[in-house]
Amino acid sequence: MRPERVWHVHRTSWLQEVLTVVMPRKFLTFRGGVAPMAVGFGPLLLLALVAACSDDTTNQQTKPIELGMTNTMAPYYSDMELTLYQAQMPVQLPVRKPTSNEMSALSKAVAPYPRTPFLTAEDESVEVHYTISNIDSQQHVVWLLIDPWNEFVRWDPGVSVVSDEETTPNWGYDLPFVVPAKSRIDGTLTPDDMHEIAIKLASVENMLASPQAKAAAAAAMADAGGTAPDDPNATDNNQGFDPTTSANNIMNPQNRSNGGDVLYTPWIPSEIAGLTGFDLGIRTTEAANVAVEISMQIQDLQGNRFVAGDSTDPQIGMPPVILRPPGAR
Repeated sequence: MRPERVWHVHRTSWLQEVLTVVMPRKFLTFRGGVAPMAVGFGPLLLLALVAACSDDTTNQQTKPIELGMTNTMAPYYSDMELTLYQAQMPVQLPVRKPTSNEMSALSKAVAPYPRTPFLTAEDESVEVHYTISNIDSQQHVVWLLIDPWNEFVRWDPGVSVVSDEETTPNWGYDLPFVVPAKSRIDGTLTPDDMHEIAIKLASVENMLASPQAKAAAAAAMADAGGTAPDDPNATDNNQGFDPTTSANNIMNPQNRSNGGDVLYTPWIPSEIAGLTGFDLGIRTTEAANVAVEISMQIQDLQGNRFVAGDSTDPQIGMPPVILRPPGAR
């Protein structure tokens, strides 16, 4: 089943409006494990606002969050076969930090987590509205990137060098759009989409923690040349288990947790940690002046897991562990 997506193309004269909105702002990029920093990149700049518009913790509408990329940026990744231009930034959901008593009650380990999650996928409803803008006079294929977090890990897929002739980006929840010249595309990631993203992260976390994945990763790093353990989910028992391929299969938006995929469904854990944030990104394979703006509708289905946007209460924050496919760059 394909994810539910809605988008519209606007062919209006909006270039001046876009430049007026973004010119006075700062441009943020974010890479895994590196703190965000403000950098100027010519005429197109960026603003990030993650505050909520409401003090109601059960139903919040966030202010716009904007991310831009200019044609003067250096490539995010480049080799003889592939060049990627990419910008990313962290987007933190206002999840409340659990109290010491609550943490004590969560001490029991639940695979694949070191303890019971404070926030589960059933505790929240998140809807993301996005607008992807192309300021250039030619069309671009622009990828919208959502690399999810839960309270334990942050997904940072990177790229995999398959051979001397092939390098491929690994999958987060990545959606490609053809954006016409001087146009924009509007769309929505529904609560069902965002719930699916939480399941995907939990499943990848579970798969990468498995003995099969650890053994395969160890063999690859040691370059031992031996046969990796068989994939327990494979139809061919002689097929070696590749955790990177499995992670990409799970994260691919075209594969859904209710689709019966034999390389996805068996890795879904019984407990699904909720999304506490994500890295928002845009990507092209050519230099471009493009941007994305999102706003979110957040519902606290338990009534006690989120804080109001203007609250100073402690939040759970960015997870401490970066999760990547084996060998990713």
